[in-house]
Amino acid sequence: MKKLHFLVLILLAANVSFAQVAVNTTEPSPASVLHLEAQQYASINYGGFLMPVVTEAQQAAIPVSTTDDRDDGLMVYVSDPGTGKQCWDIYDSYFDVWRSISCANICDDVLYTENFNSYAENTGIDGTDSFLGDYPVSKWTVSSYSPTLDGTLDQFGTLLNDQDYAKVVNGQLDFRDVDGPVLFQTKAIDISGYSSVGIAFDFEATGGMEYSNTDHNNGSNGDFTCGEESKGNDYLDIEVSTDGGSTYTEVPNYLGMGSTNHTITFEDDASLTINLTGYSGTTMIVRLRLQNWAGAEHYYLDNLTVFCDE
Repeated sequence: MKKLHFLVLILLAANVSFAQVAVNTTEPSPASVLHLEAQQYASINYGGFLMPVVTEAQQAAIPVSTTDDRDDGLMVYVSDPGTGKQCWDIYDSYFDVWRSISCANICDDVLYTENFNSYAENTGIDGTDSFLGDYPVSKWTVSSYSPTLDGTLDQFGTLLNDQDYAKVVNGQLDFRDVDGPVLFQTKAIDISGYSSVGIAFDFEATGGMEYSNTDHNNGSNGDFTCGEESKGNDYLDIEVSTDGGSTYTEVPNYLGMGSTNHTITFEDDASLTINLTGYSGTTMIVRLRLQNWAGAEHYYLDNLTVFCDE
């Protein structure tokens, strides 16, 4: 009798080992080894699949195999209040890394956006007119420094004629042959209540840009009292205020593409998407100071967005 019981147990174990597993259904899909139904069997209640939830430290402690692919596709949900990560991760045994397949955005609020599509063509300023198209507008201003280069702002500034301008062309803000620094500035943007805010925009430089450090005469940050600082040099400076314009902080040498004096210097044409994160405060003002020096040289600004990046 004991031998018979033992044989029955072996047969049952073998059957379980090779059977499908079905939850809340008696008719599992023939293509599945595990079939879950949302509606609980013989009930009107519904449920979901809850995978293991871990912090990033706990995830790192999971003893995945690094010698074979037995753990390839292992899944966890990372919910870490310390780092802020909330992602469904899958283990990739080939590269021995956890890959985030989908992450929850804690905050995706857009606090300011400007794509320049809502304005009449040629909205902005040039060397002969400070009220082109729909300008002035409520969301941003643009102005040129005085030809004396004393640091003061003048609507016409170094813009010499109607071919030197900062205006909307084909749905972008086009800066052409500005012959010295021009300042673009957003309105004050309310960022209060957000622990982390980001800035993003598209920026393109065309027409044979150049920059030489030997031509730089310590006139960065809008200080042009030393004369024609950086004449002929092409650059972009990004400055951000998070206190309503009382103080500004310049972004230094963005991703190694700038210098000690400028956020980005252009020794050739470029097409960039700028991404800056980690700002907090009460109100944000973004301003861009830039210059180019030839009729063929253009800067194009587009898709400027200020967003919550928590």
